[in-house]
Amino acid sequence: MIEFAGDIKSIYIHIPFCLSKCKYCDFFSISCDNKKNPVPDDYISAILNELAFYINQYEIKNIRTIYIGGGTPSLLSKNQLNQIFSFLQNNLNFNDEYEFTIEMNPDDVTEDFIQFLQNSPVNRISCGIQSMNQKVLKNVNRRAGVKENLYALNIFKKYWKKTLSLDFICGLPLEKTDEFIEGIKSILDYEPHHISMYSLTIEEETALGQDLENNIFEYDFDYADEMWLKTKSMLEEKGYLQYEISNFCKKGFECLHNLSYWNHENYLGIGAGAAGSLYYKDGSGVRFFNQNNINDYIDFWLNKWKESEAFQNNLATICQKEIVDIQTSQFEFFMMGLRKAKGISEIEYQKCFNKNIPEKVVKQFEKWVKKGLAHISKSENDVVYSLNREGLLFLNPFLEELEF
Repeated sequence: MIEFAGDIKSIYIHIPFCLSKCKYCDFFSISCDNKKNPVPDDYISAILNELAFYINQYEIKNIRTIYIGGGTPSLLSKNQLNQIFSFLQNNLNFNDEYEFTIEMNPDDVTEDFIQFLQNSPVNRISCGIQSMNQKVLKNVNRRAGVKENLYALNIFKKYWKKTLSLDFICGLPLEKTDEFIEGIKSILDYEPHHISMYSLTIEEETALGQDLENNIFEYDFDYADEMWLKTKSMLEEKGYLQYEISNFCKKGFECLHNLSYWNHENYLGIGAGAAGSLYYKDGSGVRFFNQNNINDYIDFWLNKWKESEAFQNNLATICQKEIVDIQTSQFEFFMMGLRKAKGISEIEYQKCFNKNIPEKVVKQFEKWVKKGLAHISKSENDVVYSLNREGLLFLNPFLEELEF
Protein backbone atom coordinates (compact mmCIF):
# COMPACT_ATOMS: atom_id res chain seq x y z
CA MET A 1 0.00 0.00 0.00
CA ILE A 2 1.19 3.52 -0.81
CA GLU A 3 1.90 5.41 2.39
CA PHE A 4 0.37 8.85 2.55
CA ALA A 5 0.71 11.54 5.19
CA GLY A 6 -2.27 10.93 7.44
CA ASP A 7 -5.27 8.70 6.91
CA ILE A 8 -7.97 9.21 4.30
CA LYS A 9 -10.96 10.34 6.34
CA SER A 10 -13.04 12.31 3.83
CA ILE A 11 -15.01 11.11 0.80
CA TYR A 12 -16.82 13.18 -1.81
CA ILE A 13 -19.42 11.41 -4.00
CA HIS A 14 -20.56 13.19 -7.16
CA ILE A 15 -24.09 12.76 -8.56
CA PRO A 16 -23.87 14.57 -11.92
CA PHE A 17 -27.56 14.56 -12.87
CA CYS A 18 -29.97 17.51 -13.02
CA LEU A 19 -33.49 18.07 -14.31
CA SER A 20 -32.35 21.47 -15.61
CA LYS A 21 -29.10 23.44 -15.73
CA CYS A 22 -28.75 26.75 -13.90
CA LYS A 23 -27.21 29.42 -16.09
CA TYR A 24 -24.32 30.16 -13.70
CA CYS A 25 -23.34 26.55 -12.97
CA ASP A 26 -19.89 25.35 -14.05
CA PHE A 27 -19.93 22.04 -12.15
CA PHE A 28 -20.07 18.90 -14.25
CA SER A 29 -23.66 17.75 -14.68
CA ILE A 30 -25.97 16.52 -17.41
CA SER A 31 -29.72 16.75 -17.98
CA CYS A 32 -31.60 13.58 -17.08
CA ASP A 33 -33.01 11.54 -19.95
CA ASN A 34 -35.46 9.72 -17.68
CA LYS A 35 -37.41 12.17 -15.54
CA LYS A 36 -39.09 9.39 -13.51
CA ASN A 37 -35.80 7.64 -12.69
CA PRO A 38 -33.28 10.46 -13.18
CA VAL A 39 -30.22 8.66 -11.74
CA PRO A 40 -29.47 5.29 -13.43
CA ASP A 41 -29.15 2.35 -11.05
CA ASP A 42 -26.01 1.34 -12.95
CA TYR A 43 -24.40 4.61 -11.87
CA ILE A 44 -24.98 3.73 -8.21
CA SER A 45 -23.45 0.28 -8.77
CA ALA A 46 -20.46 1.93 -10.44
CA ILE A 47 -19.77 4.37 -7.59
CA LEU A 48 -20.05 1.54 -5.05
CA ASN A 49 -17.51 -0.51 -7.01
CA GLU A 50 -15.19 2.50 -7.19
CA LEU A 51 -15.57 3.00 -3.44
CA ALA A 52 -14.87 -0.68 -2.79
CA PHE A 53 -11.68 -0.51 -4.83
CA TYR A 54 -10.23 2.54 -3.07
CA ILE A 55 -11.26 1.39 0.40
CA ASN A 56 -9.31 -1.79 -0.25
CA GLN A 57 -6.46 -0.11 -2.14
CA TYR A 58 -5.75 2.41 0.62
CA GLU A 59 -6.97 0.30 3.57
CA ILE A 60 -9.48 2.95 4.62
CA LYS A 61 -11.15 2.02 7.89
CA ASN A 62 -12.36 5.13 9.70
CA ILE A 63 -14.20 8.01 8.10
CA ARG A 64 -14.89 11.49 9.43
CA THR A 65 -16.76 13.24 6.60
CA ILE A 66 -18.87 12.16 3.63
CA TYR A 67 -20.33 14.66 1.19
CA ILE A 68 -22.79 13.74 -1.57
CA GLY A 69 -22.81 16.63 -4.02
CA GLY A 70 -23.78 17.37 -7.58
CA GLY A 71 -25.50 17.91 -9.81
CA THR A 72 -28.60 17.19 -7.80
CA PRO A 73 -28.18 14.40 -5.21
CA SER A 74 -31.77 14.92 -4.03
CA LEU A 75 -32.84 13.18 -7.28
CA LEU A 76 -31.59 9.90 -5.79
CA SER A 77 -34.36 7.48 -4.86
CA LYS A 78 -34.68 6.20 -1.32
CA ASN A 79 -33.63 2.76 -2.55
CA GLN A 80 -30.48 4.20 -4.16
CA LEU A 81 -29.63 6.16 -1.03
CA ASN A 82 -30.16 3.07 1.11
CA GLN A 83 -27.68 1.20 -1.09
CA ILE A 84 -25.10 3.93 -0.51
CA PHE A 85 -25.82 4.13 3.22
CA SER A 86 -25.63 0.36 3.69
CA PHE A 87 -22.38 0.08 1.76
CA LEU A 88 -20.71 2.84 3.74
CA GLN A 89 -21.91 1.55 7.11
CA ASN A 90 -20.88 -2.02 6.29
CA ASN A 91 -17.41 -1.11 5.04
CA LEU A 92 -16.33 1.87 7.15
CA ASN A 93 -16.34 2.97 10.76
CA PHE A 94 -17.89 6.40 11.27
CA ASN A 95 -16.00 8.60 13.75
CA ASP A 96 -17.97 9.60 16.86
CA GLU A 97 -18.32 13.16 15.56
CA TYR A 98 -18.74 12.28 11.89
CA GLU A 99 -20.39 14.60 9.38
CA PHE A 100 -22.47 13.22 6.51
CA THR A 101 -23.81 15.90 4.14
CA ILE A 102 -26.18 15.65 1.20
CA GLU A 103 -26.99 18.55 -1.11
CA MET A 104 -30.63 19.23 -1.93
CA ASN A 105 -32.63 21.29 -4.38
CA PRO A 106 -35.65 22.92 -2.63
CA ASP A 107 -37.93 21.56 -5.36
CA ASP A 108 -37.16 17.99 -4.25
CA VAL A 109 -38.00 18.52 -0.56
CA THR A 110 -41.01 16.57 0.68
CA GLU A 111 -42.18 15.53 4.13
CA ASP A 112 -41.59 11.88 3.28
CA PHE A 113 -38.06 12.46 1.96
CA ILE A 114 -36.92 14.53 4.93
CA GLN A 115 -38.39 12.04 7.40
CA PHE A 116 -36.49 9.34 5.54
CA LEU A 117 -33.24 11.30 5.83
CA GLN A 118 -33.95 12.08 9.48
CA ASN A 119 -33.75 8.33 10.15
CA SER A 120 -30.62 7.82 8.03
CA PRO A 121 -26.89 8.32 8.77
CA VAL A 122 -27.07 11.72 7.01
CA ASN A 123 -26.73 14.40 9.68
CA ARG A 124 -26.30 17.54 7.56
CA ILE A 125 -28.37 18.92 4.67
CA SER A 126 -27.03 21.63 2.37
CA CYS A 127 -29.89 23.25 0.46
CA GLY A 128 -29.40 25.68 -2.42
CA ILE A 129 -31.76 28.61 -1.83
CA GLN A 130 -29.55 31.07 -3.83
CA SER A 131 -32.01 33.99 -3.68
CA MET A 132 -35.47 34.88 -2.36
CA ASN A 133 -36.30 36.96 -5.43
CA GLN A 134 -38.55 35.17 -7.95
CA LYS A 135 -37.46 37.33 -10.89
CA VAL A 136 -33.78 36.67 -10.13
CA LEU A 137 -34.28 32.91 -9.78
CA LYS A 138 -36.26 32.61 -13.00
CA ASN A 139 -33.67 34.65 -14.90
CA VAL A 140 -30.91 32.13 -14.10
CA ASN A 141 -33.13 29.11 -14.78
CA ARG A 142 -33.44 27.91 -11.19
CA ARG A 143 -35.83 24.96 -10.96
CA ALA A 144 -37.03 26.09 -7.54
CA GLY A 145 -38.64 29.49 -7.06
CA VAL A 146 -39.49 31.44 -3.92
CA LYS A 147 -42.60 29.30 -3.29
CA GLU A 148 -40.54 26.11 -3.38
CA ASN A 149 -37.84 27.67 -1.21
CA LEU A 150 -40.37 28.56 1.48
CA TYR A 151 -42.05 25.16 1.30
CA ALA A 152 -38.68 23.43 1.76
CA LEU A 153 -37.75 25.67 4.69
CA ASN A 154 -41.02 24.89 6.45
CA ILE A 155 -40.50 21.15 5.93
CA PHE A 156 -36.98 21.44 7.38
CA LYS A 157 -38.28 23.36 10.38
CA LYS A 158 -40.93 20.73 11.08
CA TYR A 159 -39.08 17.48 10.38
CA TRP A 160 -35.30 18.03 10.19
CA LYS A 161 -33.67 17.95 13.65
CA LYS A 162 -30.05 17.77 12.53
CA THR A 163 -27.71 20.35 10.92
CA LEU A 164 -29.05 22.61 8.16
CA SER A 165 -26.89 24.67 5.80
CA LEU A 166 -28.31 27.06 3.22
CA ASP A 167 -26.52 28.36 0.11
CA PHE A 168 -26.91 31.83 -1.39
CA ILE A 169 -25.28 33.47 -4.40
CA CYS A 170 -24.55 37.16 -3.99
CA GLY A 171 -24.75 39.34 -7.09
CA LEU A 172 -26.98 37.35 -9.45
CA PRO A 173 -28.24 39.49 -12.35
CA LEU A 174 -31.27 41.66 -11.49
CA GLU A 175 -30.59 41.30 -7.74
CA LYS A 176 -30.75 44.48 -5.67
CA THR A 177 -28.76 44.83 -2.45
CA ASP A 178 -31.67 45.68 -0.16
CA GLU A 179 -33.82 42.88 -1.61
CA PHE A 180 -31.02 40.34 -1.25
CA ILE A 181 -30.36 41.29 2.38
CA GLU A 182 -34.07 41.18 3.21
CA GLY A 183 -34.29 37.78 1.53
CA ILE A 184 -31.55 36.35 3.73
CA LYS A 185 -33.05 38.00 6.81
CA SER A 186 -36.35 36.25 6.04
CA ILE A 187 -34.74 32.80 6.14
CA LEU A 188 -32.98 33.43 9.46
CA ASP A 189 -36.33 32.77 11.18
CA TYR A 190 -35.79 29.13 10.15
CA GLU A 191 -32.57 29.09 12.20
CA PRO A 192 -30.08 27.54 9.77
CA HIS A 193 -26.87 26.47 11.49
CA HIS A 194 -24.68 27.37 8.52
CA ILE A 195 -24.88 29.79 5.59
CA SER A 196 -22.69 29.74 2.50
CA MET A 197 -22.74 33.06 0.67
CA TYR A 198 -20.80 32.85 -2.55
CA SER A 199 -19.92 35.80 -4.76
CA LEU A 200 -21.16 35.14 -8.27
CA THR A 201 -18.41 33.97 -10.57
CA ILE A 202 -19.32 34.18 -14.26
CA GLU A 203 -17.42 31.49 -16.16
CA GLU A 204 -17.10 31.80 -19.93
CA GLU A 205 -18.37 28.29 -20.66
CA THR A 206 -21.62 28.74 -18.74
CA ALA A 207 -24.89 30.00 -20.24
CA LEU A 208 -24.58 33.13 -18.11
CA GLY A 209 -21.04 33.67 -19.38
CA GLN A 210 -22.23 33.41 -22.96
CA ASP A 211 -25.04 35.89 -22.27
CA LEU A 212 -22.54 38.36 -20.83
CA GLU A 213 -20.21 37.93 -23.80
CA ASN A 214 -23.11 38.50 -26.18
CA ASN A 215 -24.12 41.69 -24.32
CA ILE A 216 -27.52 40.29 -23.37
CA PHE A 217 -27.07 41.90 -19.97
CA GLU A 218 -24.63 44.27 -18.27
CA TYR A 219 -22.93 43.39 -15.02
CA ASP A 220 -21.41 45.65 -12.37
CA PHE A 221 -18.84 43.64 -10.42
CA ASP A 222 -18.18 46.51 -8.01
CA TYR A 223 -21.88 46.63 -7.15
CA ALA A 224 -21.86 42.88 -6.52
CA ASP A 225 -18.86 43.27 -4.17
CA GLU A 226 -20.65 46.03 -2.27
CA MET A 227 -23.73 43.79 -1.94
CA TRP A 228 -21.59 40.97 -0.52
CA LEU A 229 -19.91 43.23 2.05
CA LYS A 230 -23.21 44.65 3.30
CA THR A 231 -24.74 41.17 3.57
CA LYS A 232 -21.65 39.91 5.38
CA SER A 233 -22.05 42.65 7.99
CA MET A 234 -25.72 41.75 8.46
CA LEU A 235 -24.91 38.05 9.00
CA GLU A 236 -22.27 38.91 11.58
CA GLU A 237 -24.73 41.17 13.38
CA LYS A 238 -27.15 38.23 13.51
CA GLY A 239 -24.56 36.02 15.20
CA TYR A 240 -23.09 34.13 12.25
CA LEU A 241 -19.31 33.83 12.43
CA GLN A 242 -17.31 34.14 9.23
CA TYR A 243 -14.93 31.19 9.52
CA GLU A 244 -13.98 31.12 5.83
CA ILE A 245 -14.21 33.65 3.01
CA SER A 246 -17.64 32.51 1.81
CA ASN A 247 -18.93 30.60 4.84
CA PHE A 248 -20.70 31.67 8.03
CA CYS A 249 -22.04 29.58 10.89
CA LYS A 250 -23.34 29.48 14.41
CA LYS A 251 -20.56 28.52 16.82
CA GLY A 252 -19.55 24.88 16.41
CA PHE A 253 -21.28 24.31 13.05
CA GLU A 254 -18.35 24.74 10.65
CA CYS A 255 -18.46 22.38 7.65
CA LEU A 256 -15.95 19.66 8.55
CA HIS A 257 -15.82 18.30 5.02
CA ASN A 258 -14.86 21.61 3.45
CA LEU A 259 -12.33 22.13 6.23
CA SER A 260 -10.59 18.97 5.03
CA TYR A 261 -9.97 20.77 1.71
CA TRP A 262 -8.87 24.01 3.36
CA ASN A 263 -6.65 22.14 5.85
CA HIS A 264 -4.68 20.38 3.09
CA GLU A 265 -5.93 16.92 4.08
CA ASN A 266 -6.45 13.75 2.05
CA TYR A 267 -9.82 13.13 0.44
CA LEU A 268 -11.28 10.78 -2.17
CA GLY A 269 -13.43 11.92 -5.08
CA ILE A 270 -15.90 9.25 -6.24
CA GLY A 271 -18.09 9.40 -9.34
CA ALA A 272 -17.89 10.78 -12.86
CA GLY A 273 -16.30 14.24 -12.86
CA ALA A 274 -15.12 13.95 -9.24
CA ALA A 275 -11.61 14.83 -8.06
CA GLY A 276 -9.55 13.81 -5.04
CA SER A 277 -6.19 14.72 -3.52
CA LEU A 278 -3.75 12.60 -1.54
CA TYR A 279 -0.52 13.88 0.03
CA TYR A 280 2.78 12.13 0.72
CA LYS A 281 4.93 12.61 3.81
CA ASP A 282 7.27 15.08 2.08
CA GLY A 283 4.34 17.39 1.26
CA SER A 284 4.01 16.49 -2.41
CA GLY A 285 0.93 14.66 -3.59
CA VAL A 286 -1.21 13.26 -6.35
CA ARG A 287 -4.56 14.49 -7.63
CA PHE A 288 -7.11 12.23 -9.32
CA PHE A 289 -9.64 13.45 -11.89
CA ASN A 290 -12.42 11.13 -13.02
CA GLN A 291 -13.45 11.83 -16.59
CA ASN A 292 -16.85 13.34 -17.38
CA ASN A 293 -18.12 10.63 -19.74
CA ILE A 294 -20.74 8.91 -17.60
CA ASN A 295 -21.21 5.93 -19.93
CA ASP A 296 -17.47 5.20 -19.97
CA TYR A 297 -17.34 5.62 -16.19
CA ILE A 298 -20.20 3.14 -15.67
CA ASP A 299 -18.76 0.68 -18.19
CA PHE A 300 -15.38 0.65 -16.47
CA TRP A 301 -16.61 0.23 -12.90
CA LEU A 302 -19.24 -2.34 -13.86
CA ASN A 303 -17.34 -4.41 -16.39
CA LYS A 304 -13.59 -3.72 -16.46
CA TRP A 305 -12.35 -2.98 -12.96
CA LYS A 306 -11.89 -6.64 -12.04
CA GLU A 307 -9.75 -7.40 -15.11
CA SER A 308 -6.56 -7.34 -13.02
CA GLU A 309 -4.06 -7.73 -15.87
CA ALA A 310 -5.31 -4.70 -17.74
CA PHE A 311 -6.62 -2.80 -14.74
CA GLN A 312 -4.08 0.03 -14.51
CA ASN A 313 -4.20 0.71 -18.24
CA ASN A 314 -7.98 0.69 -18.19
CA LEU A 315 -8.09 2.88 -15.08
CA ALA A 316 -5.95 5.49 -16.82
CA THR A 317 -8.63 5.86 -19.49
CA ILE A 318 -11.26 7.05 -17.01
CA CYS A 319 -9.14 8.57 -14.23
CA GLN A 320 -6.31 11.01 -14.87
CA LYS A 321 -3.54 11.60 -12.36
CA GLU A 322 -1.70 14.85 -11.77
CA ILE A 323 1.47 14.99 -9.70
CA VAL A 324 1.41 17.83 -7.18
CA ASP A 325 5.05 18.78 -6.61
CA ILE A 326 6.20 20.24 -3.30
CA GLN A 327 6.33 23.79 -4.65
CA THR A 328 2.74 23.62 -5.92
CA SER A 329 1.61 21.90 -2.73
CA GLN A 330 3.16 24.67 -0.61
CA PHE A 331 1.35 27.35 -2.59
CA GLU A 332 -1.95 25.44 -2.31
CA PHE A 333 -1.42 25.14 1.45
CA PHE A 334 -1.44 28.93 1.73
CA MET A 335 -4.08 29.46 -0.97
CA MET A 336 -6.59 27.20 0.80
CA GLY A 337 -5.50 27.70 4.42
CA LEU A 338 -5.66 31.48 4.29
CA ARG A 339 -9.29 31.30 3.20
CA LYS A 340 -10.00 30.43 6.84
CA ALA A 341 -10.48 33.27 9.29
CA LYS A 342 -8.18 31.52 11.74
CA GLY A 343 -5.46 31.21 9.09
CA ILE A 344 -2.61 28.70 9.23
CA SER A 345 -0.06 27.77 11.85
CA GLU A 346 3.61 26.91 12.00
CA ILE A 347 2.76 23.48 13.44
CA GLU A 348 0.32 22.74 10.60
CA TYR A 349 2.95 23.68 8.03
CA GLN A 350 5.63 21.59 9.73
CA LYS A 351 3.25 18.63 9.82
CA CYS A 352 2.74 18.86 6.05
CA PHE A 353 6.27 19.73 4.89
CA ASN A 354 8.64 18.81 7.75
CA LYS A 355 10.13 22.32 7.83
CA ASN A 356 9.36 25.83 9.02
CA ILE A 357 7.31 28.34 7.06
CA PRO A 358 9.68 30.03 4.56
CA GLU A 359 11.23 33.29 5.76
CA LYS A 360 9.91 35.15 2.71
CA VAL A 361 6.35 34.24 3.71
CA VAL A 362 6.95 35.41 7.27
CA LYS A 363 8.32 38.74 5.97
CA GLN A 364 5.31 39.18 3.70
CA PHE A 365 3.00 38.66 6.67
CA GLU A 366 4.99 41.19 8.68
CA LYS A 367 4.54 43.67 5.84
CA TRP A 368 0.79 43.04 5.73
CA VAL A 369 0.56 43.40 9.51
CA LYS A 370 1.99 46.91 9.10
CA LYS A 371 -0.70 47.55 6.46
CA GLY A 372 -3.33 46.55 9.00
CA LEU A 373 -4.43 43.54 6.92
CA ALA A 374 -2.96 40.56 8.79
CA HIS A 375 -2.30 39.06 12.21
CA ILE A 376 0.64 37.10 13.61
CA SER A 377 -0.27 35.43 16.91
CA LYS A 378 2.54 33.85 18.89
CA SER A 379 2.15 31.36 21.72
CA GLU A 380 4.61 29.21 23.61
CA ASN A 381 4.34 26.34 21.13
CA ASP A 382 3.04 27.81 17.89
CA VAL A 383 2.77 30.82 15.59
CA VAL A 384 -0.49 31.48 13.73
CA TYR A 385 -0.64 33.58 10.56
CA SER A 386 -3.96 34.96 9.29
CA LEU A 387 -5.51 37.70 7.23
CA ASN A 388 -7.90 39.86 9.25
CA ARG A 389 -11.49 40.74 8.31
CA GLU A 390 -10.37 43.34 5.79
CA GLY A 391 -7.33 41.35 4.68
CA LEU A 392 -9.49 38.39 3.63
CA LEU A 393 -10.92 40.65 0.93
CA PHE A 394 -7.42 40.88 -0.55
CA LEU A 395 -6.48 37.19 -0.47
CA ASN A 396 -5.74 37.08 -4.21
CA PRO A 397 -3.29 40.03 -4.14
CA PHE A 398 -1.60 38.44 -1.11
CA LEU A 399 -1.18 35.14 -2.99
CA GLU A 400 0.12 36.96 -6.06
CA GLU A 401 2.99 38.31 -3.94
CA LEU A 402 3.99 34.80 -2.85
CA GLU A 403 6.67 33.23 -4.98
CA PHE A 404 7.25 29.47 -4.88
